[in-house]
Amino acid sequence: MKAPHPDIEARAIDAIRKADHFTASIFLGRGKHRVVTAPTVWAAVRAARIIETDPQAFTRRAIIYAIASDGIATMITAELIQKLTALVLKTESVTP
Repeated sequence: MKAPHPDIEARAIDAIRKADHFTASIFLGRGKHRVVTAPTVWAAVRAARIIETDPQAFTRRAIIYAIASDGIATMITAELIQKLTALVLKTESVTP
């Protein structure tokens, strides 16, 4: 798999820091979507896992966006979420 350009990842991290809120959305077919708004990226990840269990979603994955106060949306990739999760787990294991 091709490694993402570091500038793209840096912009996504900056978008997470500056986000007004986050959304998790999933396509349910024929113009139907389900969108959940969340205050943090972790709440959006949890919401994504919940909406993925919708029977209409079949095997589709939810997409998470960081929404800035001016309305600009930045997609947060699954790879970036995995890196952030690993970083949090690493930090928690070091903290007494």
